[in-house]
Amino acid sequence: MDISFSAKNIAHSATLAMNELIASIRESGEKVYHMGFGESPFPVHHLIRKALCDNSWRHSYLATQGILPLREQVSMFYKKMFNLDYPPEQIVIGPGSKPLMFAALTALDGSIFLPAPSWVSYQHMGHFLSREVHHIITRSKNSYRLEPDALVGAIQENAPDSKQQKVLVMNYPCNPTGHSYDGHQLVEIADIARENNVIVLSDEIYALTHFRDQEHHSIAEFYPEGTLITGGLSKDRSLGGYRLGTLLIPPDETPLLRAILAVGSEIWSCVSAPIQYAGIEAYRIDTGLVEYIRDCATVHEVVTRYVYQRIRTMDVTCPYPQGAFYLFPDWNDRRMALKKIGITTSKELANYLLENYHVASLPGSEFGMPPEDLCLRLATVDYDGELALDTYLEDMSSALEHPETFVSAVAPSVLGACDQLDLFAAHISSEE
Repeated sequence: MDISFSAKNIAHSATLAMNELIASIRESGEKVYHMGFGESPFPVHHLIRKALCDNSWRHSYLATQGILPLREQVSMFYKKMFNLDYPPEQIVIGPGSKPLMFAALTALDGSIFLPAPSWVSYQHMGHFLSREVHHIITRSKNSYRLEPDALVGAIQENAPDSKQQKVLVMNYPCNPTGHSYDGHQLVEIADIARENNVIVLSDEIYALTHFRDQEHHSIAEFYPEGTLITGGLSKDRSLGGYRLGTLLIPPDETPLLRAILAVGSEIWSCVSAPIQYAGIEAYRIDTGLVEYIRDCATVHEVVTRYVYQRIRTMDVTCPYPQGAFYLFPDWNDRRMALKKIGITTSKELANYLLENYHVASLPGSEFGMPPEDLCLRLATVDYDGELALDTYLEDMSSALEHPETFVSAVAPSVLGACDQLDLFAAHISSEE
């Protein structure tokens, strides 16, 4: 059968493909250190699990926008946690943040601008919609943050007409780099967006995974009239398989809301009824769930920053992580030594590590970086989340003061991956 032009140009999601590959390798009995897929590993909170069971009898179709009690709870959650005012009428519930982002991009006109590196699916969504996609290459020395002058330059080069609407997709804490933005940095971006008719689609799915020395600010604080926010349960509540996401839309954007709901009605109809009712519990702020989220985020912090410190001892450049559970090191300073063993692209680097050191990662080229930029995305969640959380809660101060002991006890695969990367670093040094 003939395949459509749009579908021919879309590959399987790199993150999902890697996870499926590693699962098959492990099923065959081979050892692999899985740093290629980022799924938060903690157990389902018992109140959410009970709410799902209690509502398992629900079987009817629901409104595409989502049930009102859930949207009301999401509204209260965002007010309490982020001081953002979004009434239930401005909130859409979808089967994960990914389809909600796709629906928003479908509804919004304009070229799409992506800081690079950025999450793998953004660019593919744009290409599937036959839209112009412009990558704005960021720099490791600035932790791969989008800089105001780079944004201005990209706009002037690709869409200088201020009457022409543009769409900027942001994500922070960031997958793949772990960086975030402070309020001042977001104000600068918001001012540029406002002056140049740029709509911001802000993917804040990792908002509550920020580390203890960080504070999350949404760009919607500074640009409420031009920002859409996506969120959901997959990262901070470890509920990726529940497939429940949220989309917050600026006030007085009725045509946009109508368009997004029209897309949703034709694609997913509505989110599963039991999941939506369980979602009400997942957005409660008075049951201890917020404390659970913070404890899980702190475990992410301990493990991720341990891996960061190990990478830095290898004399490898890597931005300091501020949230989520990813690192984005690069081997550009070791380019000549890597060339001697046949590595000139990030894909070759990732393949070499998997084949020779059994460490799974993703090449930076999957995230919009130039192929020759020798960067990788490493995820730091290959461990038993229930064991890690219980161990942390038993002695928090010990976990924070002695991260190596903690990681050794609860995340041996993560520790093993670091040891393998050490061996690779030593091999590269011998080539210099």
